[in-house]
Amino acid sequence: EDLYSEERMMMYRGSTANFVGATSGNGALAAMAVAAGGKTLPCHLFQVADRAYTSLLSSVVAEEVEPHLEEEDPMVIMEKDHEQKRRNHVVRNQSVIISGESGAGKTEATKKIMQYLARITAKGKDGAGGGGGGGRRASAKEKAETSSPDDADDAIRANATSLEDRVLSSNPLLESFGNARTLKNDNSSRFGKFIKISFNTDTGTIVGASISNYLLEKTRITTQIEGERNYHIFYQLFSGADEQVLAKFGLEGGIASFRYLGNRATLKSRRDASAFVETMACLDQIGVSEEGKNEVLGIIAAVLHLGNIDFELVKTEGGNSNENARMTDSSAESLRMACFLLGLEESKVSEAMLTKLLTIGGKTIHKPQDVAQASDKRDAFAKLVYSSLFLWMVNKINATLSEDSGPVVPPSPGAEQFSPPPRVHKPSVPTGFIGVLDIYGFENFENNGFEQLLINYANEKLQRHFNRHLFEVEQNLYSSEGVDWTYITFNDNRPCLELIEGGGGNVGILSTLDDCGGMGSASERDVNFLAQINQKFGGKGVSHMNGKKGKKKKAPGSPGKEPERHPNFITPKFGNDRQFVVVHYAGEVRYTVTGFVEKNVETLSNELKDLGSTSSKMFALGVFAASSSPATSSDTTSTPGSARRSTIRGVSVASQFRLSLQMLVMDLECTQPHYVRCIKPNTTKSPNSFDSGEVLRQLRYAGMMETIRIRREGYALREEHESFYRRFHLLLSSTEANQGEGITHLVKVLSQRLQLTDAEWQIGH
Repeated sequence: EDLYSEERMMMYRGSTANFVGATSGNGALAAMAVAAGGKTLPCHLFQVADRAYTSLLSSVVAEEVEPHLEEEDPMVIMEKDHEQKRRNHVVRNQSVIISGESGAGKTEATKKIMQYLARITAKGKDGAGGGGGGGRRASAKEKAETSSPDDADDAIRANATSLEDRVLSSNPLLESFGNARTLKNDNSSRFGKFIKISFNTDTGTIVGASISNYLLEKTRITTQIEGERNYHIFYQLFSGADEQVLAKFGLEGGIASFRYLGNRATLKSRRDASAFVETMACLDQIGVSEEGKNEVLGIIAAVLHLGNIDFELVKTEGGNSNENARMTDSSAESLRMACFLLGLEESKVSEAMLTKLLTIGGKTIHKPQDVAQASDKRDAFAKLVYSSLFLWMVNKINATLSEDSGPVVPPSPGAEQFSPPPRVHKPSVPTGFIGVLDIYGFENFENNGFEQLLINYANEKLQRHFNRHLFEVEQNLYSSEGVDWTYITFNDNRPCLELIEGGGGNVGILSTLDDCGGMGSASERDVNFLAQINQKFGGKGVSHMNGKKGKKKKAPGSPGKEPERHPNFITPKFGNDRQFVVVHYAGEVRYTVTGFVEKNVETLSNELKDLGSTSSKMFALGVFAASSSPATSSDTTSTPGSARRSTIRGVSVASQFRLSLQMLVMDLECTQPHYVRCIKPNTTKSPNSFDSGEVLRQLRYAGMMETIRIRREGYALREEHESFYRRFHLLLSSTEANQGEGITHLVKVLSQRLQLTDAEWQIGH
């Protein structure tokens, strides 16, 4: 606790502003430098956050004396208009990119960085201003208790929590609805998020925030493997809500009575109960009323009741069974409760699950579904309900934290909770942002599926961004400046990325997957997908039955020539009828193709989609509307054929994810990055256990060894010739000045005086 205490925050406040404040003429930064006392502090998350904050503010400072000497992103330096932007004081947005394996601590690191930024930028409220005092800000509850009920303005201020508090409230909410316990992590993020915190660049205070989310893991809503859990909010509800609330939502049977929670008998947890209280408090802070909170809990309960709907074969008069499905009599209560909580008609929900609408020759036909198909539609609808609630939550948080919003005015009872609450108008201010990226870590389980492929693809994309900034661009800068430099080789993961997403004129695994959503059963389509990627990437002359050399069909489009095996693709000798191996930057991962095609297409019939718009509850209508916006298909790499497929089938999950990743990387490329690499100390989730071999493995595959080398052998401090000469030529004596002129002479004299070797400095073009 002491490591991340408020006292520790104040130690690091302004610790990276020493030189920036002294040279830029910025009074605020200079004051921060004085407060830090010029001490050299050990590396810390707070130091990374402070560097990002300081860099943001210093990028718009009027540099009337000289540009400050600092380690600047080489991507920025190589921009053609970099010098013009610097002189025009264009804000340089920042990003903190947190990466690492699942369970390494990325979510906790994100929370600590956000806490630091919120704490040090808080304005002088409640005796704890932004100047770094040690006071504590009063909570929303304490403010409400101490305010005068006779004063209307004070009442509004008591309920309208500070923007900093609302920014921090987003974390527990997103964790409750988007995190779950896995085999490797008790609080694993099952979605990715990029949090942009906007600052007033004049005052340095927070003025807003927004959250972008990526790929919520929907399969977890309906199925979890042994030893894992569904999303935290389900267990929080059972542990934290009183018996009256549970009875109201039909949850008296406990966790063991619900299929979507594994029907596992689980004791109530104090941790879940405490988290439930925090979740409810955070809903308060983003402006959700008591009625709205009850609606949220009702939708969560409805998902569980949907999971308890069972189907059986319809029996004929002769006692025989046909293939058509019907709901079991024991499911009637579950259907009734789910429809009551969602405001839907039981007959419409039942019909949507038991039949499929087909339009043939202008006529609409209701085709009965079998038990498996009806069960799939039930699960698909449950996923739609929960994912819609999650999206509504993100939208609600964003509306609450938007830059142009004032404090939240508590809504009156009965107000439409999905609408943005009333705001107090605030004038526009000059802003910049710090983006904090917390995305799922690299995963490698005993059984890896479609979700793991997308998660690891995201990690490959971030590793590529890391490599570009720390290796390629850095060394290209040295080359362009004519610096004598020995090129440092690193583990380039570009081939793996091209294998997954395509590139260089070749299709990738994801594009191949999009092409496999045609006719046939789910199992047949999965087998077809595996056969195609084996043919495209599996290698020349490799038999996919036993891995031995043998004849193989030629790949289409390449007559007379068989494709070479992709270096990052392996066809396993055993289990190759259902599995393939991808060699990622973090190691080999064996994927099982079962369910790949079905999860990618994400079949959701129109009759299920349309159910949400028939709800009699205004709140539920708003929740369903959150996921009803059409998915974009503006993929710049798409072909006319793929565009036509998207129109017919809908945009695939893989295509949406690829597009969202491309947009994320574009956002990151427009910022100055600060990297946090989380390292997992052991694989058993044990405290106080440090496995040096496991740590070394992570350091190696992440490229940290090469990073250390390029930082040690490279040149961190760079300054333009003219600027350097103006700053330091006054140090030359009259004799030294007469012995030569120019930047080369100045540097040689100063290096001799400081006893520096020629290897410690170089002069570029």
